[in-house]
This record gives sequence, structure tokens and C-alpha cells, in this order.
Amino acid sequence: MKRWRWGVLGTGNIVAKGGAGIQRSANGEWLGVAGRNPENGRRAAETYGVPRAYAGYRELLDDPDIDAVYIALLNHLHLEWALEAVKAGKHVLLEKPFALNERDARIIVEAARSRGVRVEEAFVWRHMEGHAAAREAIRDGKIGEPVFFRGHFSFTAAGNSTRLVEEWGGGALYDIGCYLVAWSRYQFGEEPTYADCRFTRDEGTRLDRRFAGTLAFPGGGTAHMTGAIDMPYGCGYEIKGTRGGLEVRQFADAGSITLQVTLNGETRDFVTDRIEPFRLQAERFAERAGASDPMPDGGEAILAQARVMDALFASGDEGGRVRVKTGSA
Repeated sequence: MKRWRWGVLGTGNIVAKGGAGIQRSANGEWLGVAGRNPENGRRAAETYGVPRAYAGYRELLDDPDIDAVYIALLNHLHLEWALEAVKAGKHVLLEKPFALNERDARIIVEAARSRGVRVEEAFVWRHMEGHAAAREAIRDGKIGEPVFFRGHFSFTAAGNSTRLVEEWGGGALYDIGCYLVAWSRYQFGEEPTYADCRFTRDEGTRLDRRFAGTLAFPGGGTAHMTGAIDMPYGCGYEIKGTRGGLEVRQFADAGSITLQVTLNGETRDFVTDRIEPFRLQAERFAERAGASDPMPDGGEAILAQARVMDALFASGDEGGRVRVKTGSA
């Protein structure tokens, strides 16, 4: 079995989990790390026991020993450095949100197609069993036809958080709203046709601290979503169906994450440590990157998510319902 040699761009908090997941993976090793300056890279390498520290992002990408990169940079840097990684022939696992809009996402995806490498949006929730259990219950008809999705995600960002910097791609929808969009698409099993959203923004800026959005799905489902980065923690969603309902609630502490899934009144807890989902993400990414076709959907899952995010932002700007663009638009 090939052992994939990973490089990490970024030294922020998420790297403690994402990098540790790579180290724990059965088919990978964390070979190198780079920060925005040499000292940050050196300090991260010492902290996490990584063999190589680089003077900067470019030096890491120029290392022929690196097979894949995990990019955990500020949102506004995703396009630039994902493109540079792809051009260097690296497979790219790119932290959410994949890009600031569908246009930028398409540029990265098309470059990856041309280069024959895999790019993927790093949504670690995909590797938490509770969400898949909820989806399976829906597919098995346990709640009848899913009709209404209601989700909420909030927490209080620190005053110096990068999430509060507009120029860096901050804001509630980018940071946590992307989860609610992804969960509703995943559980309904189709793409929405219309979006409607309202934002609470800092005066004189486009930085959204809160949002309330609605997505309409072609099969008749409706998703209502609220999120905030200036409210107490809360995370989860419920889905009402024609014959029942389910709820997924997320609880987290420093060591573990619990997804509490209640299906028609019966509750089951899915508990994992904070690193395990990142391990699974790294392993599965490497397996897919090593396939004869590393991106069999052509990146459509990435672009579909980006189109919905674009529609929500456009609705807020226009003050009304907006049609979500299709892949052929």
C-alpha cells in the first residue's frame, strides 16, 4: 500500500486536528508544513513532530517528495494557493469553504481536471457516522418523505478572530452556514432550485454576523437555516417527514464530538474523538486520489455547493428569492 506524503499549508488551530489525522492515517504521513513565514513553519514542525519545515508555501509545493497538500489557510487565500498546488501536480484537500464563490471554485476544479489531480472540499462532517445514519434512515423510509429541514449553527467568535475580517473571507455564512447548506443538500439528496437569505451585517461592511436563509428543493422539500458568530453555541438540525421525524444535535468538548441522533423518539449517541474524523478524511482522500480517475464527478459536488452559497449571498443583496444556477448555466 502506498503511503501518501502530505504537506500542510497553514499553521492555524485547525491544523492541530487535520495534521494529527494525517499522522494517524494508515496510508499517509505528514512530511512537511509551511506557514506564512519561516518561523511559523518551524514552530509548527516542532509542535507536531513534522520532519520538514519550509520557508514558505512555495518551497513546500516545490518539494517533489510531497504527494498531496492539505490547505488550511484563510478563505481569501484558497484560490491562489490551491491553483499553485494543482500546477505543481499536488492533490489538494482544501478546507471549507472551498472558495469564495462558484467562479473561483470552477477555476480550481478545471485546473485540477487538466492536471489530472484530485481536489476536494474538506468537510470533516462527512466522516462522522451520525450524519450517515440519519441519511440512511431517510432512505429507508423511516420518516416517510422528508419535507422540512430546520438547522441552526452558532457560536461566539473571539474579538480577534479571523472570522471577523471581511477582507479575509470572514462572516457567518462562509464559516458555519456552509455546513447547513451541505447538510440540507445531503439529506434531501438533491440540489435546491431557489434561495432566500437575509443578513445582519456590521455597519458599513459586508461582514455578516448572522443570517437566516431558506432553500427550496425540486422534490418539495424546504430547508430553513439560521447561523451566527455572535451567539451562544448551538449546532444541529431536524427533519420532519410525512410519517415521522429525526433530529441531529452536535455537542463538542476539547476531546470529543457527540452527534445525538433522535429518530421517531428513539435516541442514539455517536461519539468520536476530535481526530478520528480527520483521520478518515485523509485516508479516504488518498484512496480516491490514487484511483485511475481521481475526481470521477469532475468536481461537480464542489461546484454545486458553491452555487448555493452564491445564491444565498445574491438573495441578501437583492432582497428577494433567487434562482440557484445549474451546472449548465
